[in-house]
Amino acid sequence: MNWTLIGNICKSDLECWGSQKEGQVSRQPSKFPQICPLQLQYGDKLLMSADETLKSYGVRLFSVSREHFESCITNAELKNQLVFHHNINESEHVEAKWITPGHHYFIALHEGDSQLCKLGLRLNVSVKTQLCRASPLLRLCSGNGVCQTEFYEGAYHCRCYHRYFGRFCERFDACSDNPCKNKGVCLSNGSTDPNNRTYKCLCPPHFTGVNCSEIVGKANCQRICENGTCVELLPASFKCICESGSSELRGSYYLSPVVCRTKAATGRWQWMDI
Repeated sequence: MNWTLIGNICKSDLECWGSQKEGQVSRQPSKFPQICPLQLQYGDKLLMSADETLKSYGVRLFSVSREHFESCITNAELKNQLVFHHNINESEHVEAKWITPGHHYFIALHEGDSQLCKLGLRLNVSVKTQLCRASPLLRLCSGNGVCQTEFYEGAYHCRCYHRYFGRFCERFDACSDNPCKNKGVCLSNGSTDPNNRTYKCLCPPHFTGVNCSEIVGKANCQRICENGTCVELLPASFKCICESGSSELRGSYYLSPVVCRTKAATGRWQWMDI
């Protein structure tokens, strides 16, 4: 964390906290210039340094209350709140006692003068616990997501990748892309085992198959399959296959006509009107 008055100061709720959430502003002070707030996971290391101007000028860092952070008011008791017992120079590790879980407020002073603080040399650090794995031996978010937080949240949580869900992204949702055709209802068992079928389709009347793509009975198939041929897959299961010169199926729902695409004289594929 580099202390500087150049390019790292925010002066409004939007600049400091980004998009607003309900109650966020009331919990976080930001109606004055300050260094952009920082978030840490509990256990992270924090290094602090200062730019060349502040090094030559000489500043010291203090851990203060929220009230003193907002007002930049100083008093004699601040001596016990020195983060380092010397002016800040090269990058130095902040002791763990200053970055326990919770909100921590730091200000920079030059020989006790608060002008630098009022110009923006003050920093709000949120230290949060990490709730992204059930055991230290396991991967964060089971390897199926990222461990993140927002300023309005009290801890780090998993943001799961597509198709994964659960507190630690440990479950797989095979229904997220809706594999069931013809308005079939998809039920996922949440298994992450690639060798285990992770979903089942509940097919509407007259449809069957793993994905409800097959038609029950030859008569039903012939009635709804237009510009195609009914092919028997099983004794009672048929599928509409488009004829030569036609493209893929448009789709059918509850025995409405299945339409194959044909190539018009213009050379473009078109849907036939039924």
